[in-house]
Amino acid sequence: MSDRPAIWFPLALLAVLALLTTWLDFQVRNSITERAIRGRHDPDTLLHNFVTRQTSAKGALELTLRARQLRHYMDDDSSALDLPVVEQLGAKGDTLTVRSERGTASGDRSQVEFFDRVVLKQGGTVKEPYTLETSYLKVLTESQRASTDRDVRIINARTQITGHGLDFDFKARTLTLRSNVRVTYLPPRKHAAPTPAPAKTVRRAAARAAR
Repeated sequence: MSDRPAIWFPLALLAVLALLTTWLDFQVRNSITERAIRGRHDPDTLLHNFVTRQTSAKGALELTLRARQLRHYMDDDSSALDLPVVEQLGAKGDTLTVRSERGTASGDRSQVEFFDRVVLKQGGTVKEPYTLETSYLKVLTESQRASTDRDVRIINARTQITGHGLDFDFKARTLTLRSNVRVTYLPPRKHAAPTPAPAKTVRRAAARAAR
């Protein structure tokens, strides 16, 4: 699969993660204390129920990151997040939201991982938004690749794609589902029929028309 609408939306994920890792570096390095004990994997920095936003040079909101808790570990400079939610707002009003139960970032920020109930969802002004669901996603920021070895589900209003294992190549703009790929075309949604007017209202309208 390549260069099809079904795979274009994950390409924005790399931009989200680039901003996220930059923020992690800034936030953590400006909050580090000397409480870490060498040789132990204990958090030296804890941030609770935080929300942070990044804006463009013109002041427009570009990225919002929130999580229940962030923990930084001095021994390997890694970070862990509980219930992370990353929201990117595009210039045309399109949005991309990435959320999971847990997240981690390696010490050099070259690897970001999302665990449990991982959801990537388009929104805003996107005409046919897609949602991607899996239980694990690993992103390599330097090589600009992402992958999972778990089951994947990609869905929009008309199509559902399922498979096992997935590889993104952000540079090549390609997505590959490794095995057990199934495509289901969903029936169009039926619009609800208008509610009929009560009989008395119909008779009164007919009587007025006859006058």
